[in-house]
Amino acid sequence: MLDTAPTTVQSADIHTIKRWVDANEILLVDVRETAEFDKEHIAGAMLLPMSSFDAGIFPVIPDKKVVLYCAIGKRSEAAGKMLLNEGHTGAFHMTGGLSAWKAAGLPIEEQFLPPSEQTPAPVFLCPTAGAVLMQEYLQPLNITLPVLAQHTGLSVNTLDALVKGEQAMTVEISLRLARYFSTAPDFWVHLQLDHDMEQARHHLGQEIRQQITPRCAG
Repeated sequence: MLDTAPTTVQSADIHTIKRWVDANEILLVDVRETAEFDKEHIAGAMLLPMSSFDAGIFPVIPDKKVVLYCAIGKRSEAAGKMLLNEGHTGAFHMTGGLSAWKAAGLPIEEQFLPPSEQTPAPVFLCPTAGAVLMQEYLQPLNITLPVLAQHTGLSVNTLDALVKGEQAMTVEISLRLARYFSTAPDFWVHLQLDHDMEQARHHLGQEIRQQITPRCAG
């Protein structure tokens, strides 16, 4: 008998997911928006807001289950359907969402501010591409900048400026790093784009919202 791909999103209850979290068996993905995540979230969750969720570039995690969650379970189920449509069959969504998680008394991380602190410090979730290169690749693999330069054809000065955040990721650098580390060709420039977009939203978002009124269809 031939195996058939599921046509509906798999779901899991909060207690099952809590066991998976404790056993480090899953990648937990929060699909709420940044402001919601900053206020409270499940420890260790990755933020991929539904407003910018792209199932077409969602990574394949062969050794872990992927569990999506939101506030009550609607957005996570929708994100799961998007993944199914792109051929991802191993994702689950949390029934009841964070509301059910909290109602059961399960732990969350919250942002607490002193009463005297009027404006919270911004929480930035998108590091520079250079920071990811250093923290996720060079340090764990014990690769020095001269060695990386030798294998990629990039200068040590360029790589040094990149990891310090003084040099932006370019298409050429992205292609060279992608070839060496066997990543998608646009992986590194997407990291740069996510970082730049987050910074621009922080510095210019309010001004743009005040200056521009959305055009309504019809």
